[in-house]
This record gives sequence, C-alpha cells and structure tokens, in this order.
Amino acid sequence: MNQPSAPTATPQQLEKIAMRAAQMIRPGQRVGLGSGRAAHAFVRALGQRIHAESLNIVGIPTSEATAQVAHNSGVPLGTLEQINILDLAVDGADEVDPNLNLLKGGGGDLLREKLIASMAARIIILVGQEKLVPRLGAKFPVFLEVVAFALPVISRKLTSMGATVQTRRRPDGSLFLTDNGNPILHAVFGPPPHHLNDPEELDLQLHYIPGIIETGIFLNMAHEILVANLDGSIEHRRRIPS
Repeated sequence: MNQPSAPTATPQQLEKIAMRAAQMIRPGQRVGLGSGRAAHAFVRALGQRIHAESLNIVGIPTSEATAQVAHNSGVPLGTLEQINILDLAVDGADEVDPNLNLLKGGGGDLLREKLIASMAARIIILVGQEKLVPRLGAKFPVFLEVVAFALPVISRKLTSMGATVQTRRRPDGSLFLTDNGNPILHAVFGPPPHHLNDPEELDLQLHYIPGIIETGIFLNMAHEILVANLDGSIEHRRRIPS
C-alpha cells in the first residue's frame, strides 16, 4: 500500500501543537508519553516546562526511544510497578477519523501505546492535518504485533479474510522487532480505497486469531486531538460522547 503523498506537518508545526499540549499538563500529574515525531516533540516541550517552572510530574514512556527522549529532556519517568492510573496520555497517530478513532503502529509501538492509553483518564492526540481521513484505512494498513512463531499461520488467516499481508523488515532486510521482541505485520483489507468498512468488527475478528497480540485499531479511546494545519493554525477537536 502506498504511503500518503500529501504534504506533511513540518517539525515547526508539530512543535506548536506540542507546546500547546505541554501547557495542558498540571502539577502532580502522571502522564503517558507516546511515540513518534509529534509525541517526541511533546516530550521535549514538557521538558522545557519542567526546566522553566520546576513542574512536578512523572511520565510513563511507550517505547525505549521515548524513554531516551525523556531522559535527554529532563522528564522524570516512573514504572508500571509504581503507577496504575494515568491522568492523561499524549500521543500521535497515523490516521484519525471524524469520530477520533485512530490507526496507529507505524512506529512499531502499538502494544505499549494501547496499554498506556488504557490506563489514562484523558487521551490527547497530536497530528498534522494530513493524518485526518474520512474513514480509517484510507492511507495506512492495519498494523499488527504478533508472536513470531505464528507468523505464517496468521498471514494465511489474514489472506483468507481478503487482506494483502506484508511482514515489516528493516532497511537491511532483517526482521523488524518491537521493543517487546515481536514482529509487525501490515494488513491491507479490500480493494482500493481500502477503507475499513467496520473497524469495530474487524478489530474483534483480529483479536480472535491466536498469535495476534494487539492491533493498531484504537476505537473510542482518544478524547481530543490537536491538529497542526498546513496554514500554521492549530485546531482543537473533542470527541462527542455517543
């Protein structure tokens, strides 16, 4: 599946929404720290607030890369042994539909991201305008973290469901492994334009397949999004409760 060719948010535009999100953090909060360009911009912006205001917060990272950014930015980190509820989590996304449902996992951190999101009372998603889609599946495949032993079985099962399946590999051709040591599959469902007709039903079906650990379909999880529009403006959208 071809990746989107539309203009993407610049680092400066992502920094603007990251700074806006960092201003939402309150003293004493426990914050989930997402992965990817926008989330890392947020971690750096949060570090600036901590340095300038002696802000007392603790973060839980969703990847080893995010933990390194937090360390470099002066953001103190806790562990899941110490913290069982988060006040909020800030992350990015590959796609966002009008109901604030998400496709995630392009960076390979979907399992930890979904775990941290499940612990958060409030979830804020930071994206460039190019990530907004009318329906999920328009630009990206469904990313799946799977058990390595089950790769061929899962691939055949997904193919029987009408998906085109690829195993993620590194530039040198070696198998990509997540921070948890698991492979990632890319599954594109149906003919172009590849929209997911029923993301909720698909997510349920995928979770019934033995060996699939987690999917990149995030439904009814995000509470609000900050969008970096290509004209330089920032849009703040909130999910309307159903």
